[in-house]
Amino acid sequence: MKGLEAEEFVFFGGKVRFKQPKKHRLSVVELLFLSNLKGVKKNSKVVDLGAGFGTLSILTSLKYGCEVWAVERDETMLELLNYNVRINQLDGKVHVIEGDIRFIERFMKRDFFDNVLLNPPFYPRTYRNKNNYFHFETDTDLADFIKATKYVLKDGGRVNLLYTAFRCMEAFLILKNNNINPYAVRIFYPKAEKNGKFIHIYGIKNGKGYMTIEKPLIINRNDGEYTDEVKSVLYGFL
Repeated sequence: MKGLEAEEFVFFGGKVRFKQPKKHRLSVVELLFLSNLKGVKKNSKVVDLGAGFGTLSILTSLKYGCEVWAVERDETMLELLNYNVRINQLDGKVHVIEGDIRFIERFMKRDFFDNVLLNPPFYPRTYRNKNNYFHFETDTDLADFIKATKYVLKDGGRVNLLYTAFRCMEAFLILKNNNINPYAVRIFYPKAEKNGKFIHIYGIKNGKGYMTIEKPLIINRNDGEYTDEVKSVLYGFL
């Protein structure tokens, strides 16, 4: 990703700034996901695996007041991540960790975190498009992210996963195979008459019980405007 073009933007009336790649910007889907995180409290130890330029890490710390460990391996993304932490004055609240989540045991403690945030690349290798590589798997897939999650998460710890809806069955199976029980699911729909596009899965390590399917989240009305729920989230996020 060397030579990546990046621009700096101001959000939420100047409350937060992000220097972000031109082809990989903060999205409304990420804000909707973050607005509904489960199990995250002010005293939570939270880790963001595959933090990119810091969207989840920084906004989670600002919104919930907790400490976040942001794990990233890409040199360019690490540069943006460190810059964004500094510019938002979150040194001491967001801790940048350079490392490859496939080898998580080399640099992170086992059973240490209360909550894991995941927004991994979701298109499989066979879909890969050189013009839009941010959301495509390369040498790391969902199983690697969930394996790392199991390693760092405390017994009873929580995971919030944002993923593509068309691979939800795969996500459920991988979570269950790693002793993480999916507890709640919410599907994001572009419009009421469209198929679901994204899914927020909330799981608990070694948890027991049944899964709740929450009410659908509709992003846009038929006229293209955001729904009232989405507007409420955006205007009241920070």
